[in-house]
Amino acid sequence: MSDGDNMHTLFAYLRDRWPLRHRLSLPPQTIQRCLTQAKAEPWHGYALQKRMWRRHVCIATGWLAEMLPAQANIFEPGCGSGANLLWLAQQGFTHLSGADISPSALTLCRLLAKASGQPISTWQDDCLHPQNMPQQPFDAMLSVNWLYHVPGSSLEDFLATYRPWLRPHGMLFCDCINASYNSVRNNQFHTSDTALPPEQRRPSEYTFRLSVPQVRALARQQGFAVLRTTRTHSCPQRDVYALQRLE
Repeated sequence: MSDGDNMHTLFAYLRDRWPLRHRLSLPPQTIQRCLTQAKAEPWHGYALQKRMWRRHVCIATGWLAEMLPAQANIFEPGCGSGANLLWLAQQGFTHLSGADISPSALTLCRLLAKASGQPISTWQDDCLHPQNMPQQPFDAMLSVNWLYHVPGSSLEDFLATYRPWLRPHGMLFCDCINASYNSVRNNQFHTSDTALPPEQRRPSEYTFRLSVPQVRALARQQGFAVLRTTRTHSCPQRDVYALQRLE
């Protein structure tokens, strides 16, 4: 590898991890006003205002913005407040849509999109078993920070469900809890309950964890290739993936 290639690789690494690039251009008072109006859960405010520090989210959306043109048709199942779609709109993407099971989250997303002047299409749906998908397939999908929180979910089922709504060679950007978390002490319990007696703790909020070889194998079985992967240094560690649908 030449010195120029090394510098390009270093620049790309630093750009992916430079948080200010991922700041949402929404004043805190606007976020709070929309939260109150939508009657959405308070944690949405944290997710919006602290988004730029959530590396698994920023890396996935950063890759999407780098690898696809601004006119690409992007869909995010489990979009929540729309923080990721709003950031993509800031980068110039104009065909953005999202779905979520929560009416209050969708109301918040619509209010924020209106406040920021960004065109984002949303609809309510059970994103594990979607019923309201449009006929036209998408160029790319984004799925971060939700699937592994849902009891009964699996990456295998998710890929099988959404593959038909991706164009051939379409992209899917996602994250997954790494299987190394299975060896962390008390990993079977909810992380906010660690100070409680074991009998009072809830089950872990991370319902499945997969190694990179496991994800590669699942992706291949469901008709996807893994183009990129990287790991965050959070606890639990998350792997971020760029997948591409194979014909």
